[in-house]
Amino acid sequence: MKIISVAFHPLLMATYLSALLFTKAPELFPRVMPEIIPQFVLVVFITTGLMPALSILLLRTFSFISNLELTKRSERIRPFIFIAFYYAASSYLFDEKLGMGPIFMTVMISVSIMISLLLVITVKFKISIHSAAIWCGVGFVSALVVTLGLNLGWYFYGLILAAGLTSTSRLYLGYHRPKEVWIGAILGFVYSFLTIIFFL
Repeated sequence: MKIISVAFHPLLMATYLSALLFTKAPELFPRVMPEIIPQFVLVVFITTGLMPALSILLLRTFSFISNLELTKRSERIRPFIFIAFYYAASSYLFDEKLGMGPIFMTVMISVSIMISLLLVITVKFKISIHSAAIWCGVGFVSALVVTLGLNLGWYFYGLILAAGLTSTSRLYLGYHRPKEVWIGAILGFVYSFLTIIFFL
């Protein structure tokens, strides 16, 4: 279960989602040439995964947080601020410099807002960020399937399975109570699904 929790860490969700959509639905991104998809996914990983992870590691090094799992609700504020900043900066980069189009930008901007929302919630309630993040991905993909008739085949069902296993792993490892996981999952899915339905 620990492996699942690490493999589907929230900071990797943007990378996974980008890789899935760019390889299985490249028609949604006409400005991205097939030969540069690996480089583009790498840029997504660096800006939304690696840089936030290094910031969290830096916070741990200087004892602003007690562990990298961020198990203490009170210690999640600073990391969330860093992550929200990186996503907002990435949204600007991909829009202004690369002109990624409405689908990618809708996802990136809405995720930036979602992180800010989770930051506010975390002040009072320890929500499962793993569940919120991966079910957010499921919500985005589900909405694209409904609105655009996107056909991802077994990858879609694999994403749902990964979401279920990730949520279960948080309970198994004792990091969250069922209520925290359920609220994260429902919030992530509903928010992202409605974002695509109403704003795309």
